[in-house]
Order: sequence, then C-alpha cells, then structure tokens
Amino acid sequence: MKIQKLIPLVALGPVLMATGFAFAENTAYMQLKGSVDAQAQAAPVPSFSASKSIYGENSMHEYYQVPDQLKRLADSTVAFVKKSSLYFDPVEKIYKIKNSIKISQAEYLDESEDFSSQSKLSNCSGAYLGKGLVMTAGHCVSDDPEDSGYFENFFMVFGWKYDKEGVPAQDFPADSVYSIKKVETRALEGSTGDMNSYRDFALVSMDRDPSDRQPLTLETEQTPKIGQKVFTIGYPLGLAVKINDPDQAQVYAVETNGFHTNIDAFGGNSGGPAFDSATNKIVGILITAIGTEFSYELNRDFSFIADFSLPSDTIEYKPHLGTVAFGSTLRSPVLGMFRNSNGAISILDENKCLITLPKGARFENRSLTFSLVTRVGGNNVFNKGRLMRDKQESFGTGIMRLPEEIKNLIRP
Repeated sequence: MKIQKLIPLVALGPVLMATGFAFAENTAYMQLKGSVDAQAQAAPVPSFSASKSIYGENSMHEYYQVPDQLKRLADSTVAFVKKSSLYFDPVEKIYKIKNSIKISQAEYLDESEDFSSQSKLSNCSGAYLGKGLVMTAGHCVSDDPEDSGYFENFFMVFGWKYDKEGVPAQDFPADSVYSIKKVETRALEGSTGDMNSYRDFALVSMDRDPSDRQPLTLETEQTPKIGQKVFTIGYPLGLAVKINDPDQAQVYAVETNGFHTNIDAFGGNSGGPAFDSATNKIVGILITAIGTEFSYELNRDFSFIADFSLPSDTIEYKPHLGTVAFGSTLRSPVLGMFRNSNGAISILDENKCLITLPKGARFENRSLTFSLVTRVGGNNVFNKGRLMRDKQESFGTGIMRLPEEIKNLIRP
C-alpha cells in the first residue's frame, strides 16, 4: 500500500523496501532493482498482472450491504492496526481512533473515486481460527523488534466496519481489541511472485481468547481448482472491512504454494482469508495485495536533471535544484527506465542528462518513476489519482495455499 516521504540520501535498496515498491514497471527497472540487491515483499505476479486492482465492476461491498451469512464471516476477520493509531479511554473503557484521515487526502486520490471519502486505519487483514489464533500473511507481522512489522506494534481489531451508510465505527469496545502474544509460526521466503517457491504466511496467538467470535473454517481436504469461485473479506487500503461478491472472482492458475485469481484487492487486503464461494471455507491467504493501487497522470511536461556522478549505488534528491543524483553504475538502467516511459533524454555533459516526461504520461503509485517525480516536483505535477482497474478476465491477485504448519496447529 502512498506518497513517499522525502529522503535526502539513502541507499537505493532500502528506499525500495521502505516505500514498498512491489513490482517492476518495466525491464529496465528490474535491472535497476537487481543492481542494488533490492527485494520487495509481496510482489504481484508480473507475468499475469502488474498490479492489484479492481477487475471489471467493483465487487467490494460494505458490511451493512451484505447478507447475514457474509456478515458473520466478516465478524471473525481482524484489522491489524498500529497501537499508535488508537488510545484507550479508561472511563468509557473503549479504544478510540486518534486521528482520522480520508483516503483521498492520504493518497492524493480523486474525490470522485470509490471510497474516496472514507478514512484509513489499518495495515493488514487476518482471520480468526479459534483457540485464540489468527492467520495472516508473513509480511504483515514479524518477531524482529527492529522490523516495522514487529508484532508488538499492532492491535488486532474486530469490528472496523460500516454498520450503515456513511457511519463507520469510531471506537471499539475493549473486548474487540487484542494484542499479539506470540508469532506461533511464520514464513516469508522464496521468489516473490513465483507461487512455486514463495511462502508468505503467519499464525499469531492473541493475548486472550475472544468470547464472542466464531472461528472461521479452513478447507483442509480439497485443493484449489481452476475455475473455482473465490472471494475475500478484508481491509483494502486500510479502510473499514469490505466483503467481496462471492460470484465475481475465480481461480485462473494453480501452482505449488499458491494460486492466481481476479479477486478485487488492494494494499491492506494482505493476510485476509480467501474463501471458497460454495462452502465459505478458507482456501488460502491473500498475499499479493501490496501492489499498485492508484494511477497518476502528469498534468504538464516535467523535466529534471539526472546526475550520475555519485560513487556508489545511491540516490540523492535535490528538489531545490531540480536534480536527482544517482550512482554512476545506475546510468544505463535509469535511462532505460525513462526511455520506456516515453521520456526524452538530452545529454548535458559526461555525467548529466536532462530528462523530460510528457504531459499525459501515466505512472502507478508504487513505481520508481512516480517516486522520483514526486520527490523532485511534488504531487501537484500529477492529476489526482484513480483506482487501478483491469478487465474482468485479467488476473494477478495471488493467494497462498493453506500451509501444513497452520493446519497442524489448528487441528483438534
């Protein structure tokens, strides 16, 4: 799942990780990313789709819009919320949201887009399986205190939803908010996007057992099949829970550790359960929803100077000079990336080039190009963003098949 912070001088690898670049916008970017050994987590599957998006019509529904059967499933999902986003009122004995920000403001999103007036709160999604255990994606939590996803930084919250139109939950009873006691099992390994090698899952224990939530059921016998109808329930873009239409999406390809679908999903859906539409049993964990969410279009020609005089694979931003300085070894992949974006390149001297990107050029919010332009020129050189949309028959949302480690821990 953002307009990135300005960073004056950092190694390119950590930049890519910290800002969440989850896919390659073209071959040149892949070369650039590889040249500094940057490995993004939860990358979409580039051979099928370059983004997470809405496929065809938006199938995400609010809690108050769906039948009771789907509401009961949603009631047993959790939103992973940073502890710093909530505070506890000891008098009322409820957790309240500290600051509320609309997605349109947080992401420079066009106000006419779906969900633009809604507020964001959470980071990832999860499924309550009973025994005080919650299943999510491996990239959503970590047991490393130095990691931004360190489990002690998060609450797991039930009830982040819209009970009626325009009225989201503003606070949460104490019995709806849980800390993570322990990461029971976790994997984050293999080549991202390759469902034959990539494993991305976690099972965490709650600080206490919930008394009013029904466990969701895992499908432990049947394996996913091409054409099978599937859907997810989760918290896309950090918004209140969205329940996808069970009839909208299907399985398109099955691999060793996962399968590919056209489930509508965005960043924030990661870790959410993928259900078999016929049985409502969980068949997998949504893991490739940390991809592109928005598309932005330049509202003018935009030029800046690329200076390739730095001694190592780093990037230094100098917006006051209209310049981005790169390590000299990055010259070829960087120029290749901008050529593939229809940029015009003028050689100024042995180290410097003037790069001009044309008005109307489109860039996705997790692309390196978008980050470079916004860091030098600001957001205003772009029109406000639009949600990514693809044809109904395209696909790319990746689902992790249920791992044996989790099945073994939840068996009676």
